[in-house]
Amino acid sequence: MKLASLREGGRDGTLVVVDSTLRRCRRVPEIAPTLQSAIDSWQQVAPTLHAITRTIENDSAANFEDFDPCACASPLPRAYQFADASAYLNHVVLVRKARGAEMPANLWTDPLMYQGLSDGFLGPRESIPLIDPDWGPDFEAEIAVVPDGVPMGTDRRVAGKHIILFM
Repeated sequence: MKLASLREGGRDGTLVVVDSTLRRCRRVPEIAPTLQSAIDSWQQVAPTLHAITRTIENDSAANFEDFDPCACASPLPRAYQFADASAYLNHVVLVRKARGAEMPANLWTDPLMYQGLSDGFLGPRESIPLIDPDWGPDFEAEIAVVPDGVPMGTDRRVAGKHIILFM
């Protein structure tokens, strides 16, 4: 199942189900107007979203529209919170250097994580706003894992069962 958020309909975008070729999509306001609302009621809406995925893959006559990746916002344009882990240590070095911050002594041995929140992620095809283009952009790959409501103290061996989406 592929889901996307179109850059329309408000700050959280409009949820669409996208076919595997990234050529067709279907808006699903009757199920969930936004990806955040789908996540909030995942157990109830996931079966229907999966069914629409099967339909969009197998029915050329159904009510679909062309999918334009340039019309997409970030999958979750705003996030209540997130945990970010740095896997690209060179990025950490560059960011710290740009801020004039010292490198942590345990950088090469301990995972570096922080908790953050956002009121505006860029979409996959949006331009990166630069204060000074001479500084150049700093690119890094990001992978998101979206869990459901993971209970406190969940054992790591079963935590994977709480993953509902990858981005």
